[in-house]
Amino acid sequence: MTWKGAAMFDDIPGFLDGTGPSTTVLDSDNTPNNILDATLGGFVVVDWQFTGSLSAILGDVEFTATLVADPVSVDPKLVLGTASVIDASGNYSVTFTIAPNSLNPDAYRLTVVITSIEVSSGGSLPIAGFVDGPIIQVRPGP
Repeated sequence: MTWKGAAMFDDIPGFLDGTGPSTTVLDSDNTPNNILDATLGGFVVVDWQFTGSLSAILGDVEFTATLVADPVSVDPKLVLGTASVIDASGNYSVTFTIAPNSLNPDAYRLTVVITSIEVSSGGSLPIAGFVDGPIIQVRPGP
């Protein structure tokens, strides 16, 4: 299942156009599925792209994507992982592993937040995005 973000990157029309981010939840055998077995875990793939004349600056930009699982019950939020990527191609993808038994049986809203910094200066950039959703179910498993 792929979920397009409730909000995405702000564009600078004609100069830097962003697509995504989007998430795809995969079960332990890499099948798209929003129901995971707690004992087997799964994966969340996050994809985004940029095009436009300013996309050449992206070789000096480090994007950091963070995946958070927010239980629908009373349990606390869990940060499932953080990944950084530097790539001048304008096409980005990170995969987060949901380790077996890392989530208790429950329903979770997945949220991905992507931020950026300019590597050479360390300064923040006005390039950020997020995906709010999907909701997945984690069941006890076989």
